[in-house]
Amino acid sequence: MKTNMVSDKVLKLSSFNLNLLTTFCLIYSTRSITEVSEILDVTPPSISHSLRKLRLHFEDPLFIRHGNTISPTVFADDLYLQLKQTLEIMSDSIDTSHKNRHRETLVIYSPFSVAVHDLSVTLLKIKSENINYKIKYIETNLDIPDAVELLNLRKADIVFSATPITNASLSCILHHQLTPTLVCRKDNPLLQSEVSIEQLKGLDMVSHLTADEMIHQKKQTLQATMRITPPAFETNSLLMLLTVLSETDSVGFISHEAFNRYEHAFGLRKLTLLFPLQQLNVYLIYRKEMEQKTSFRQFLATILEK
Repeated sequence: MKTNMVSDKVLKLSSFNLNLLTTFCLIYSTRSITEVSEILDVTPPSISHSLRKLRLHFEDPLFIRHGNTISPTVFADDLYLQLKQTLEIMSDSIDTSHKNRHRETLVIYSPFSVAVHDLSVTLLKIKSENINYKIKYIETNLDIPDAVELLNLRKADIVFSATPITNASLSCILHHQLTPTLVCRKDNPLLQSEVSIEQLKGLDMVSHLTADEMIHQKKQTLQATMRITPPAFETNSLLMLLTVLSETDSVGFISHEAFNRYEHAFGLRKLTLLFPLQQLNVYLIYRKEMEQKTSFRQFLATILEK
């Protein structure tokens, strides 16, 4: 019986451990041997051993250590671009039926101050339009890297931020605007419904800590220009912030959308400012390469839909 000729290239692959290429792509994406070891559930020395094999095979160091991180060489950059699409196609071909059942995780980071409060509506649209994603939402808090680092290290797929980004590999879209709203508990005995700058200076302020640089700058500018007393209480916990506002005579700024959502649950009331406050721009930031995925384009159209 006649058989087809076996490709020489396929024969070459049979003598090479393709798992090493997977390891390489993971190291490239995470820039962390430790993180790759956790992903693959193996020890860091075993990942280092695989990296040594790759370096010998390609006769290139592939990654250079800089302090606590590693950076790819020019050869590694080119190799990753060649491998990434090929390995994704191979992965899709291995088990199409499994792929159809599996939902890809889309990681979204956002500080609460600029959080998308209608994200639940987006999830309903994902289900109704059969978009193959599940959402992992993480509040951008203290000690979390900025948007550029989160995206470049592949720790996030989408970042919502008040800080606009200019980067050749990232897309930054103005998503919406937030209106800062001054609130207190409904039975606060010290306040009327209107607050002037002079009155605000004498009040106990509470504030939500965030890693977003633009929000931090606007807070500092507000305190400096209006000579407002620094907050008496700061927290990176949304629950704690709302609890303190609901149980003390303190006042604090939250977004108008947050006030509408939590007004009744925490017994809050809105205060009218007798001076103007700037709105806060909220940007949606993602890696441009994500646009190559049909599912991501569908999701993006859903979340940008007004």
